[in-house]
Amino acid sequence: MKRFVKGIGILFFWCALWELSAILVDNSFILVGPVDSLRHLILLMTEADFLKTVLFTTARILSAYASALFLAFLFSLLSYDHPLLAEFLKPPLFLLRSLPVASFVIILLFFIGRESLSFFIAFWMAFPIFYFNLLEGLFGVDRKLLEMSEVFHFSFWKRLRYLFLPGIYSELLSAAKLAMGLCWKSGIAAELIGQVKGSIGYQLMDAKVSLSMGEVFAWSLVMIFLSKIFECLVLFLLERGIGRECRT
Repeated sequence: MKRFVKGIGILFFWCALWELSAILVDNSFILVGPVDSLRHLILLMTEADFLKTVLFTTARILSAYASALFLAFLFSLLSYDHPLLAEFLKPPLFLLRSLPVASFVIILLFFIGRESLSFFIAFWMAFPIFYFNLLEGLFGVDRKLLEMSEVFHFSFWKRLRYLFLPGIYSELLSAAKLAMGLCWKSGIAAELIGQVKGSIGYQLMDAKVSLSMGEVFAWSLVMIFLSKIFECLVLFLLERGIGRECRT
């Protein structure tokens, strides 16, 4: 309870500082406060295309996130068993982690349609995070336990359940939190740069062009809310699934 009250207090402090800054600036073309941002958000939510826009972006980003997690888990297991594969994957994945989103978007526009842009950008931003974290967790599994599992002829699924999943759990949680936020930021940035119609990124660009800072902040709040909600949901599911399994 104290932690919750403390969190609310800190949030209130920053919102008050934000509102005070907006009052001092006194120019809605430069900065709007949280009250005006929420007012614009409520107006956006009453528009006919609001839900369609949110679902358009959410579907692509979440599918990219889930695909990145699944394939990263698969490739981390393969790399764990085949170190040569890990060496081959390291250079391109490090390159992907270093490549600016804007450059990646422009390159991809030559090969894919605009509507798929946010999926591919979010996927390639999340995949290296999951892959390297999971691989680190796998290499952290106690070798003596692995040798014991071979002596007792554990099947692959038993080793996965009793050795690998507990070994990667903390690394997976860390990657899941980081990748979720990055997926939303990079995915919406891709929509904005690629001007993908019907997306949150396109709405942000449209608000910027029309000099509606209130709408820019409102759509930014939508992105923050969605990112946090799905981050909490993923962490809850991991805790109820793998976390509970690790404690049994």
